[in-house]
Amino acid sequence: MRDSRDRAAQLMVRGGEQFDDGLALPDQRTVVSLRRMNSVLDINLGRRMVRVQAGAKLSDIDRRLGAHGLGLPIVGDHRDITAGGFASVGGVSSASHKYGLFIDQIVDLEYVDPDGRIGTCGRNHHTERFHRILGAGGRAGIITALTLDAVDIDKDRTWLTTDADRFLDFDSFIEHAYAEISKPGNAALQVGRWVDTAPLKVSRPVGAGQVQLGTVRFGQWSSLYPTTPTRSLRARREVGTRTRKSLGAIASAASGKAGMPVRNAAAGALMFAPKVLTLRDAEYLADTVISSSERGPAYRVGIFAPLANYTSVFYRLHDLFDGHRERTGCFTVISAMTYGVRSKYLQAQAAARELPADDHALITFTCRLRPSGLPSELLRDIVSGVEEICASEHALRYESAD
Repeated sequence: MRDSRDRAAQLMVRGGEQFDDGLALPDQRTVVSLRRMNSVLDINLGRRMVRVQAGAKLSDIDRRLGAHGLGLPIVGDHRDITAGGFASVGGVSSASHKYGLFIDQIVDLEYVDPDGRIGTCGRNHHTERFHRILGAGGRAGIITALTLDAVDIDKDRTWLTTDADRFLDFDSFIEHAYAEISKPGNAALQVGRWVDTAPLKVSRPVGAGQVQLGTVRFGQWSSLYPTTPTRSLRARREVGTRTRKSLGAIASAASGKAGMPVRNAAAGALMFAPKVLTLRDAEYLADTVISSSERGPAYRVGIFAPLANYTSVFYRLHDLFDGHRERTGCFTVISAMTYGVRSKYLQAQAAARELPADDHALITFTCRLRPSGLPSELLRDIVSGVEEICASEHALRYESAD
């Protein structure tokens, strides 16, 4: 950090990921990798806390805790997310309606500030600095170690049953999502997904030209509740798990137009989640599927919407992206994911802005780009539209850990 002050290039911080994913780095000497700072330093069983280095993967931490009958209440949806990376963006999951954000689980942390000085802060000391570093994306300092809360749970023996509702009508989907987010009951996990495609064009089987098919509009809301599985349901879970892993592996290897049906089938696996599965399986259900089916360029944005403004934010975001697709054809598939977030951190952020300390919901839109890409002037219009929605609806942007 001290050395970087005299460099023109901005310092980049990386967690556990490798640098072989095609990411173009202007100057490798300006990169700090925490990949080897990946240790679980201490597990305090009496206080149900775990001390870890920032480069430790949440999936590895959770496995270590599982040996002691504990688990992390909030983990990311894929296994390579690190503790420091998740903390730097806030961290959200389909259990956030119960436990809030990942940063709500942080007791204290160690960091290196922009001047290269090592410091500590936490819930009960240097709290202003603590809240400034959390969710700052590394701009206020590099997190090097964290102490996290854990909960009593055995994720490999906690079974869940999926209560799924499917929709062809967008209005009905949003109405149902709002009702479930407002009153989740004893749901352990919850998530809603909506997919909205542009008109599909296929080549004529005989002759020249193309045939235009209709759009595909489909949504599902899933609430997962604790259950006791029967022997037959356990067997179905094993078959389903193997099938999804095989489909994900095939989809990750499929490329080009020929691989599109397989990737679409992998994405569809998210919509048709198994009836019964373990909590650990449910947390990482989208792991392989997301990485394999969401290939190609996309514009992605996440918004924390106050619950009072949830439906308005959802409609306005969808209208923004759908309107640009209609006018410019820049997007193909528009998909959305949503669930509740009851976070003390977000409530504190709202109070600091002199806004009501409301519960929130995450709304994430992923818009697939056509091969022509997204012109800079159009991107500016979209970003400006998103910012205007956030300002008028008292919503907050969310930057994901991936």
